Amino acid sequence: MARTNTDAPRRDHVGDYHRQFADAIIRQIEAGTAPWQKPWKPGERFMPHNAFSGNPYTGGNSLYLAQAGQERGFTDNRWATYRQIAQAGGHVKKGEHGEKILYFDTKKLSPKKDDNGRQVLDGDGRPVYERHDKGRAFVRTYTVFNVEQARGLDLPARAAPVADWQAHRSAEAVIDAAGVTIKHSPGNRAYYSSNQDEIVLPDRGQFPSAERYYATALHELSHATGHESRMDRETFHNAVKYPTGGFGSAPYAREELRAEIASMMTGERIGIGHHPQDGHCGNSAAYVKSWVEALESDPREIHRAAGEADRISRYLISPARERLDAIAAEPQAVAAMAPPERPRASRVPAAPTHETPALSPGR
Repeated sequence: MARTNTDAPRRDHVGDYHRQFADAIIRQIEAGTAPWQKPWKPGERFMPHNAFSGNPYTGGNSLYLAQAGQERGFTDNRWATYRQIAQAGGHVKKGEHGEKILYFDTKKLSPKKDDNGRQVLDGDGRPVYERHDKGRAFVRTYTVFNVEQARGLDLPARAAPVADWQAHRSAEAVIDAAGVTIKHSPGNRAYYSSNQDEIVLPDRGQFPSAERYYATALHELSHATGHESRMDRETFHNAVKYPTGGFGSAPYAREELRAEIASMMTGERIGIGHHPQDGHCGNSAAYVKSWVEALESDPREIHRAAGEADRISRYLISPARERLDAIAAEPQAVAAMAPPERPRASRVPAAPTHETPALSPGR
């Protein structure tokens, strides 16, 4: 019997999305250019947001558009739907294709029918649709375009980079509000001790810049959010179960992936940028191998990791929100009168690095 159109297997668009996302990230990981593996300048706004609402894309969508824009060579981090671009008086250039992203919905659009089962039309003869609550969440995809793919848009200039004084004060506010003890010790080790629930960092003066110091602190704070008294994260608990020899293992790699993406997102949000270092987890061959293996076996892992990283970043920023808003509103001239002390250059030859393993449960 011939197969009819209704018998044809339905294409798994969501599955296609996850496979495409994972494959693209794998290519970048292997090349050392994944968004969290490369440095981003302090104050630079590189994470994607909507061109018209100004709202940032979140979770997996945020990382997906960041890597897509990077891979396609876009220099603008603003995106919008075809309809938004058209409503703003612009148009998508001929031949351009957009990027599909996911969103969760409980309502589905369907044609409106009259009492006789006929399609209801509006005054212009166009079909009328209505939304029905399905009672459960389901995943849908929609397409967005980078503003560099459009013409005829009159968009405001992108926001100026955050000033150094504001970024440094913001970083201090986030660190203070986290409530995690940070101890400084000469050397080149940086780690979070789950047993002591504290972070150990090299002396501030050993870091080549304030931004490097804050980026390292944010990475370790991201791990600390996994503690049972905070976000109680499964990947964190799986990682700390391993002894020192577990460095580079799948559980460690999954937790490191979340912490490094989270520190990147937080650094961008408060203006210190992102600063992976040689020997740090973002450039570790062991982690690269584990990340690739994890994504090859489960393409959805990168979307999960990005989603958790986004929640980690927001968790860290939330208790500092009032102070961050005050810092953003503070006149630059006044703030410049008493700038925070910047870490000074040091004669220590080895730059501080992330300790192996990251979580040091036995300390």
